[in-house]
Amino acid sequence: MKQIVETFVAAFPDCEVLLERRPDGSLLLTLQQGERLVLRRALSLAQLRNRLQLDGVIGSIQRDLAIEAGQAPMLAMLQRQSRLRLPTYALT
Repeated sequence: MKQIVETFVAAFPDCEVLLERRPDGSLLLTLQQGERLVLRRALSLAQLRNRLQLDGVIGSIQRDLAIEAGQAPMLAMLQRQSRLRLPTYALT
């Protein structure tokens, strides 16, 4: 958990990062700047355990914050966001 907090702190250096456990086992991410609430988002444990998914979560939060601030996300940031393959199922 400490490594996850450090990852979010590095990704959002101008925000205070708080991670709280929820009753269902997921985590609640809160980003604050002083007394101002910047973002609150529930994160599943699966998103936090997989580095690719964690990078995707951080990228989507950065994109959302940029859009909310009236800035267009940089094209390079949008291009580097990777997508996970959807699971496939075989009929038996």
